[in-house]
Amino acid sequence: MYYLIFGILYLISLLPFFILYILSDVLYVLVWKFLRYRKNVTYNNLKLSFPEKSDEEINLIMNKYYRNLCDSVVETIKLMSASQRSLDKRMTCNWEVFDSMTLQNRNGQGFMSHQFNWEMGTVLCNWHSPRRFTGLYMPLNNRYFERLFLYIRGRSGTKLIRVQDMQKELSETQNQQVLWGFIADQNPSDPKRVSWNDFFHRKTAFFKGPEFVARRYNNLVYFGEFVKLKRGYYEIKMKLAFDNPRETKEGEITEAYVRFLEASIKRQPENWVWSHRRWKHSYPTTSSS
Repeated sequence: MYYLIFGILYLISLLPFFILYILSDVLYVLVWKFLRYRKNVTYNNLKLSFPEKSDEEINLIMNKYYRNLCDSVVETIKLMSASQRSLDKRMTCNWEVFDSMTLQNRNGQGFMSHQFNWEMGTVLCNWHSPRRFTGLYMPLNNRYFERLFLYIRGRSGTKLIRVQDMQKELSETQNQQVLWGFIADQNPSDPKRVSWNDFFHRKTAFFKGPEFVARRYNNLVYFGEFVKLKRGYYEIKMKLAFDNPRETKEGEITEAYVRFLEASIKRQPENWVWSHRRWKHSYPTTSSS
């Protein structure tokens, strides 16, 4: 079954971008108009996050969001066969920010988010980073699609580690030349071991792991923002956020990332994944942040 899925999608990936975007338009009509994929979840997330916006404004963001979501689907399929040269034309980044790792002979870690198209960034980063890009990922329920995503994300040489295996592989990987990649806005599976931060008017659970790694090993910490310039074209804006994490207070790095992420989403709200259940965990009143 896996090879059948792989073969079909690989053939689709060989199509030129302009045809893929026609397929995206068809997918948009199906997802938005007929299937109404997680429309209530998306609406509620946006309405609670932007209470100052009218229903008309919320619906406009939703419309753009679902177009971006469908574009990301066909773009991710294209990653199966797209060349580095082709992707470099479509996604730019100030890659030189990572030179600080080489100059200081230190490892680093990037705090990224579910902004489109993060999958393209995952593939490109290992081609441009002076350290091997090592990403942590949450396993998918469908083993065929998990295997497919591992192929796509790893085709440039990116190393991938399951979140569940992080502690087991942490020390060995850290002893190598590495740039950790964290999609740090994921919803943690265990709400008892999280950092609770104010995020769009609600206490929201964030992983403690990225900050723990940074403070333990004193890795250089970078924050990254994905900006959609126009259809099919993106820019990653990276910045060195902390150059000496060991001198920070507990929770300081996570709080800074949350503020960075929120400001980034406000600039381009249609470019963040609103259809996932980001706030399914409730803040326990007896817990401390």
